Amino acid sequence: MTRDLKARLKSLRESGEVKTGKQFAAALEQPLEDRLFPGEGREEQTSFGRCYMRELRFALDYRHGSADLSGFLNCRGSDLILTTRDRTLEQFNPCSSLFLDIETTGLAGGTGTWAFLIGLGWLDGNQFRLRQYFLRRPAEERAILSHFSDLAARFPGLITFNGKMFDLPMIQTRQMLSGFSQTIPGLHLDLLQCARNLWKKRLPSRTLKALEEELLGLRRYDDIPGAEIPAVYFDYLRRGKTDRLKQVFHHNVLDILSMVTLLERVAELSCGRLIEHPGESLALGKLYLAAGRVGEGLTHLKSASDSPAGELAVEAALELSFYYKRRGSWIEAADIWLHTIDREPEDPTAYVELAKYYEHRLKDYEQAIQLTEKALLLPACRLEVSLSCQHSPEALQRRLDRLKRRLGQLRR
Repeated sequence: MTRDLKARLKSLRESGEVKTGKQFAAALEQPLEDRLFPGEGREEQTSFGRCYMRELRFALDYRHGSADLSGFLNCRGSDLILTTRDRTLEQFNPCSSLFLDIETTGLAGGTGTWAFLIGLGWLDGNQFRLRQYFLRRPAEERAILSHFSDLAARFPGLITFNGKMFDLPMIQTRQMLSGFSQTIPGLHLDLLQCARNLWKKRLPSRTLKALEEELLGLRRYDDIPGAEIPAVYFDYLRRGKTDRLKQVFHHNVLDILSMVTLLERVAELSCGRLIEHPGESLALGKLYLAAGRVGEGLTHLKSASDSPAGELAVEAALELSFYYKRRGSWIEAADIWLHTIDREPEDPTAYVELAKYYEHRLKDYEQAIQLTEKALLLPACRLEVSLSCQHSPEALQRRLDRLKRRLGQLRR
């Protein structure tokens, strides 16, 4: 049995399926730039030692999904204020900003998590330049952060996807622990914030992958799941394996290129172009009203409310009614509530709003009672919900009791 096992191990070593410690050490002595991306990777000397980086260049007519990279050249900061509700972006220029996406050893953050791959992209003449800093070993972290910090300081703006909550704080934590000044961009555009404001009603998920598939005409094949990335890096540190590590680099490249084309899509939709779904019209209507651009807001809400989109159309109609209610345009609001009841008789909102209108504005308690009784019979109002909800059975019953008391007082 022992002889058979030794023979088997010898056969595996000779075939390369199993490596000895010496073989691993010999493999690791070969420069990473030769093993990982020959011709693309290189070492850079810094005041804190050497660091490894990889650089790619893309022509601006490079096709990523259904769009060219050149689309972001026409984006203006003023186009982005609407979806971010951040007026400081008025002076934001994507062409002089830095795209950032990182890969880490975990999602929890904190001092025990490393950013082992820092991906950056920026406009360089008539090309899009993409750089990836890779942490070959933990001892090189200060060299990477030094080189990254110097580069990032040249850009007044930063573009990320969830970077305000994750990428930038992670970088800042590593900088602080390494004794560097933190990178604090003058302007920061987080595309996840834009995606949530624009596509919440259209898409069930606003992850970058979901946006790629639904909006950008891109479907990834042979992509590595994000949850597996930390294990791939640790496998590289322990065993020098680079096969799946190449997938991590590619994953990071796709993330950055998708941010470029997503930026164009955000800017176009913010300007009222490329509207493909009633959910987008609804989102724009609410954003425009919140920004005080009433005419555009009403136009988009009416467009969404006139669509055959069912619940979305009803929600848009109710948003319109609440705008008229705030302005005291009661007849316009009441017309919408009546139409909503005809269109969606199971939605309690229109019944309750009409009941309040008849009670407080017209003093027609009989009509208010009828509407409240109808609301109480709706399936949505039979559910046990919070007492603070005006559609709960308790709240509606209190309203009904009050209306009956008032009507009784009038009849005495």
